[in-house]
Amino acid sequence: MDEEKRNLIKTVGLVSSMGISMALAIIIGVVIGRQLDKWFGTHPWFFFIFLFFGIAAGFRNIYIIAGREIRKDGEDNKRG
Repeated sequence: MDEEKRNLIKTVGLVSSMGISMALAIIIGVVIGRQLDKWFGTHPWFFFIFLFFGIAAGFRNIYIIAGREIRKDGEDNKRG
């Protein structure tokens, strides 16, 4: 497989892992918020609070993944 195809597959994998990470963080936040609202009868307060936490966690995950890739690419450029 040539280098261009390898880079394309790597990029698709990176973008899809970012999307999955963002979606899962939001889903987990929403599920926790809905369950707490159900237990405490506080609808919709915990839903919105944990939705916000999920969105923030999703962006944090993207930041971490992108930072890791940037550092890895920087090390590759220094070597090669």
